[in-house]
Amino acid sequence: MNYLPNAFDPPVWYLVMPICGAEEEVFTRKRLADIVAAKLNNDQRHALITVEDYTFLPMSIHLMVRENALTLDLWWQPFMDAILRDIARLQTGNTLSWCNYTSERIIDAAAFEHRAYELLFLPVWKGLATDPQGYAYNSVNNKAGIDL
Repeated sequence: MNYLPNAFDPPVWYLVMPICGAEEEVFTRKRLADIVAAKLNNDQRHALITVEDYTFLPMSIHLMVRENALTLDLWWQPFMDAILRDIARLQTGNTLSWCNYTSERIIDAAAFEHRAYELLFLPVWKGLATDPQGYAYNSVNNKAGIDL
């Protein structure tokens, strides 16, 4: 794939956000996936970030986002706090928290393609699907309804 010069300005980030304290799947339950999608779509409508690609696993969110009006350090923590607050309201009896979340700046086309491939095949590698196209909560099928 050919990218235009400066295709990674503003920066693109690969984010992994695992959740701890849940006793059952979180992000592949429609009601909870809808919470994440609504927040991402709202942030996109307000031009804070752009979602390039995503996969929701039962216990983690994997995103590639492009900075827009906000840098990652200004957007990410409030995003995670809002998601955790909204999900915690629906999860009774569990103390939820984010654990071991990571970010990686995507600096070129090779890194972008590597992470896009990873996002596509994560559900297969985790045994959640036999084919990436058969997994609902990714950019391919977009059951979460994220504006891509």
